[in-house]
Amino acid sequence: MDKGVIRSRRNRNNSSGHNFSRLPIHKQFLVVSGLSVFMIMLLSFLMLKSVQQIVTVNVTNYVNLFTEKYGNQLETLFFQLDVLCSEFQTDELYRTLLSADSYQDLTPEIIDEVNGNIAYIKSLNNNIVDVAFANELIHWSTLFSEEDLDALYRQALQDGISTGHGVGLFKSSFLPLADMTYYVYCSKIYRFGKPVGCAFISLDIAQLNLDSSDADSPASFFIMDREGDAYGLSRNTKQFEAAVLDACPEYISLTPDSALPQYTVSDDSYSIQMLYSEAANCYIISAVYIPAIRAQLSDISFYIWFILILVVVFSLVLIAVLYRNMALPLNQFNNVIEDIRSQRQRHLKYPLNIRGCAEVHNLAQAFSNMFSDIDELNMQIFEASSKLYEEKIRTQATQIDYFRSQINPHFLYNVLELIRSLALDNQVPDIASIAVAVGKMYRYNTKGDPVVPFREEVEMTKAYIEIQKLRFRSKFDILYNIPEEAMEIPVIKLILQPIVENAIQHGIEPALEHCILYIGCTVTEKEFLVEVRDDGVGMPGERMREIQQLLSQTHYDTANYVGIINTHARLKLQYGDDYGITIDGAENDGTVVTIHLPVG
Repeated sequence: MDKGVIRSRRNRNNSSGHNFSRLPIHKQFLVVSGLSVFMIMLLSFLMLKSVQQIVTVNVTNYVNLFTEKYGNQLETLFFQLDVLCSEFQTDELYRTLLSADSYQDLTPEIIDEVNGNIAYIKSLNNNIVDVAFANELIHWSTLFSEEDLDALYRQALQDGISTGHGVGLFKSSFLPLADMTYYVYCSKIYRFGKPVGCAFISLDIAQLNLDSSDADSPASFFIMDREGDAYGLSRNTKQFEAAVLDACPEYISLTPDSALPQYTVSDDSYSIQMLYSEAANCYIISAVYIPAIRAQLSDISFYIWFILILVVVFSLVLIAVLYRNMALPLNQFNNVIEDIRSQRQRHLKYPLNIRGCAEVHNLAQAFSNMFSDIDELNMQIFEASSKLYEEKIRTQATQIDYFRSQINPHFLYNVLELIRSLALDNQVPDIASIAVAVGKMYRYNTKGDPVVPFREEVEMTKAYIEIQKLRFRSKFDILYNIPEEAMEIPVIKLILQPIVENAIQHGIEPALEHCILYIGCTVTEKEFLVEVRDDGVGMPGERMREIQQLLSQTHYDTANYVGIINTHARLKLQYGDDYGITIDGAENDGTVVTIHLPVG
């Protein structure tokens, strides 16, 4: 083939793919959506056909599966019974029971022990309703009469089997139990190599729980002994009973002396399978009603078509929504951009109003705001330059104020020192003491770290109390109870002096009698407590409740309350809500203020 022809075909193929990718988005969306709907319908049709074929083919497998399942469950159960019967063989108690020559040989101890063992066995397995023993003399059972046990014993002797085996389905001749069907398992018991009797274990088939299907199930299950007696295991056995009983004689006639491992009978209505369990010496029969399977296929077909219609409708609605909210708005947005490019616009003539999903709408709004943002950016640059200049001016003013604040304390210290010198020269020591105390307090407030050892807070408070003592003379006495371990605990500044000042001003000063001011501390593992107590005039109850309510609030008016409220707010801000100030007292009985601080 000519290379030019090959190249031409390649270019044609590439051109077709390129042309599709260049189509407008709404056209591409319609093409892809149409193909998607077609593929959904095709896959749904193929799925329907596949389900129908699978269900039809697996009818036989369904029967085999559950037949083998119940056969395995029965074999496991009878293996447990065989283990139990082996214990009968080895236990001297049961050999003694069946070897008795007369009833007088059975002592009360033997009877009680046998009954106790039987009760214990039945408590371990709810399926066992009776354990019986029988020989020519003994007929021990709570389920079967003596005639029933004798018949079972004769049948066990005729079978000629030395080990444990299933005997078959039996009903008790006792009238209260006449409607119940039991499967009996037999084991011969030997003594000195000779059989002395048989042990019979009766199982309540209704309690085996081999099948849990409901009454509408297309399958039913039966258990059948070698005599042809069958018992339904399912809830829907009535509609299967006739067909199963018709098939059983044919199966038993084919195997008069031995059992075939598996046998299946099928027609247009039923598929019946029989499986022989050698351990249980019985048959497990599974019956499937084929029209019910076909009815289920009809239901499945209806649901599949219903789901298919829903999927198609949902797909069409989804396509319409996506086309309206995404494809069409994007196509409109592209047309706007092409108009701006062709007309070389620097500004939009009108704001974009493109409807669609949130992302497309936000994109159009962002594009519409982009041009106005350029003008705003120039204005922001100018404003930022102005703010930088103003910030520089404010910084210079702050530095000037700082230098001035460094000069003011120095000047005040010099004035206080001059007052102290003049007071000493004029022999007025009280004024000198006041000047020293004020200088100490001022230096403490303006210098140093905001957090100090409690020792420094006490020293500053003592300086304040010294001033007040000079003022009031013998108006009050001060008592301190501060342990040494409290002195080094770090605290924020000015938490003690405002409380002491509040006690002197509002409690001691208005009092007509001599007062006591007490300052004490308590250090625990979790908290550092500072207590300021006075025995002054106290506080009226209404005023006390007002202060306590202010302290319990989360926001504080520190502009109107300088002492307790201000200090309480500073403690909350510094240490958290677990700490602060509490107050208590009564009118004419003094006031107690407690400061709660962390230990470290």
